[in-house]
Amino acid sequence: MTVSDIPGAGRRATPAELRVPIVMVLVTTLLVGCNVGGAGSPGGAGSTGSSPDPSTATASEDSSSGTSPRPMAQHRLDKLAHLLERVEVLNRVPPDFELRDVDYTSPNDAVAYFVAPGINDRGTIIATTDDNWAHAARIRISDELADLVDYAPLGRGAVAIKAQDQYPTRMYPPFVLYPDGDTKPLRVTDRRMPDDDTEVVGRAVHDLLFYYRDERSPGLWAADVEAAVVFPIARSPNGVVHQHLPGRDRTLMNVLEYRRGIAGGVWRYETSPDDGRSWHRTDVSLPLGHMNLHWYTDVTTHAVGPGRRQAIAMSHAWEDLPLYMWELWWTDDEKEFRRVRLPRDRLRFGGMAFASDGALLIAEVGGSDHYCDQLTCNRPGRIWRLASGDAVPELLPSAPPLFGPFWAVGIRFSGGLIVARTGMRTIAVSKDGYVWTDVTPGRRDLERRRPG
Repeated sequence: MTVSDIPGAGRRATPAELRVPIVMVLVTTLLVGCNVGGAGSPGGAGSTGSSPDPSTATASEDSSSGTSPRPMAQHRLDKLAHLLERVEVLNRVPPDFELRDVDYTSPNDAVAYFVAPGINDRGTIIATTDDNWAHAARIRISDELADLVDYAPLGRGAVAIKAQDQYPTRMYPPFVLYPDGDTKPLRVTDRRMPDDDTEVVGRAVHDLLFYYRDERSPGLWAADVEAAVVFPIARSPNGVVHQHLPGRDRTLMNVLEYRRGIAGGVWRYETSPDDGRSWHRTDVSLPLGHMNLHWYTDVTTHAVGPGRRQAIAMSHAWEDLPLYMWELWWTDDEKEFRRVRLPRDRLRFGGMAFASDGALLIAEVGGSDHYCDQLTCNRPGRIWRLASGDAVPELLPSAPPLFGPFWAVGIRFSGGLIVARTGMRTIAVSKDGYVWTDVTPGRRDLERRRPG
């Protein structure tokens, strides 16, 4: 994994930067709350009991039943309290930490993940916000406490976090961190239908809970954010969920990807106008022949635009180099994908997203084609605009300058925004692809959050 030059690398946070470990009132809440449940409770990932199986849940699929989480065993409450007593709350992210990833679930709600490359025992920082980083909650989990930390955004500024220490093996029950700094144990209920108080969160929560151990189709999951409860959605398909799609109102899209052997090959997806309660399947012709997609290309990138626009990029992936896009397919009728012209035959690819007017924005990664054997392999980038499937690509004049690690520099659609990586700690976001706002995830709060 590449690392980067950061001013002040190796400097530990001062006492002013670190508050005491998560306040005791939160731990007291965990210990007193005898009726709360844990992920897979009593036997989620990291425990010895049996886990609730999302594929075989027998509870009624009526949204009014099966909603009470199972009680969490006292030893699991104690284990989670042990973790939270030692987690550190930050009022800002120290300068030796690098932004590894940021995920938006709406234009205001986001989660960011930070690490300190090449520095031992600096651990992992996770920050979350519900006002696009004007305010945030930030916690640091040291490597000594847990050397593997995973997370899944739940929406409304909340994030599910699961930590484990691999040597010696110690797995902690997952918990939810809210943007005001509060925490709750993450609980699981049986399969049911979502309602107006829940957020559809795809399969990321399943992967967080079960660490990919269940190879059967997990389907989609939803979260009651305020209650810190997650559950598999009844009768839901398996796939990758897209939300806040440009020009598509509240429609959810569940992408099932390429299906060979059907009419010469099709791209399959499903849409839901009612927050995952019902789904309509669509097959769009994608004439790749009868090859499996992973034989045809290393990486497939999909973008959804307004109207009936979609685009698929086919890229090669080589070690420690950017992706190289060699094919781009476009549809504006959702009946057939057509191959379109690229700015050059082999484009160093940094992602793509549709602008609000239907143009496709494509990020090109700069730098050399040669393998980078240095400790730091950061690259610049720029954004092209493709007005239609048969148009000539042009550079986007209003685009922010891209910069970052070779694997992160570029753009992507996230939570209703186009997110561009502009530095080791900075991004730029845009709702339409033309007006951009500079953002520093996890920064010090702009002002004290007002009660209520």
